[in-house]
Amino acid sequence: MSPIKTVAVLGVSLLSAGFLVTVIARPESTSTYPQDITVKKSSYDNLKTLTEALEGQDALVEAFNPAAAEHQSTIVQAALAAGVAHLITPEFSTDSFSANSSEIRIFEPKHKAQKELEKLTSSPDCALSWTGIVVGAWFDWGIETGFFWVDKKKRTITRFGSGNQKVSMSHLALCGDTIVSVLQNPEKYRNRVAYFADYAVSTNELINMIQKVSSPGEWEIVDLSVEDFKKEGFALWDEDTKQGVTTRLFSKAYTMLGTAAVFDEQNRYDGDFTAKLVPGSGRPIESLEESLRKLLGYA
Repeated sequence: MSPIKTVAVLGVSLLSAGFLVTVIARPESTSTYPQDITVKKSSYDNLKTLTEALEGQDALVEAFNPAAAEHQSTIVQAALAAGVAHLITPEFSTDSFSANSSEIRIFEPKHKAQKELEKLTSSPDCALSWTGIVVGAWFDWGIETGFFWVDKKKRTITRFGSGNQKVSMSHLALCGDTIVSVLQNPEKYRNRVAYFADYAVSTNELINMIQKVSSPGEWEIVDLSVEDFKKEGFALWDEDTKQGVTTRLFSKAYTMLGTAAVFDEQNRYDGDFTAKLVPGSGRPIESLEESLRKLLGYA
């Protein structure tokens, strides 16, 4: 396979490692990009314009809202027609490839996208290869936006169950780093899922780290049952379905079910995927302590 030089990105830009980057934005997008980024516009369900936008691209990175995964069939057909060599699928979070992940309903769009991708690239002589990248929870982004179990505004830490279940998590920046790694060596990651994470850490370990740098009694620990939390999430999901809700991302039900999945005490949904990590992945735990200091205002 020839080295990848040109990279098209659906959703956001990728600036690193000397790649020539093209962003494919939706027609209604008003986002702006640096001058050295080529911007083309196409709906993700328009095979003709998407194929034209992908012509001359060696690789395609699907870095979009998970809901857009419903257009995977059209996207892959366009990539095949345009001669794209490698595609990075829209994962970049918790493990939707886990054997039991279908039980947690939030992954349905990704599962459909995975099936479409595998079906359309199953031929032995198919020129398009793919990689799924899983990096776990984005803890820094989650803390900053309020989608993490450490709430820096309320000064609360939610502990699900025993608090001993480890969770694979990463800095948001790892997404870009892993994309570069895959694009620089696509044959190594050909037609498979690649697992990367900065840390695997339990809530109790996070509590100890935060209490080391904070004042006594500053943080409140809120204990919740994982199973009760999951049941409530399913109930809200069913209610949303009855109400005709179609945009699930960031709904309360979506957030609750995704959170409950990573804290399953038997690791049923591979919230901790340490055993699957690409060799060499990970950072020293001391760097997590330093990141928490900065994120929580202690540095």
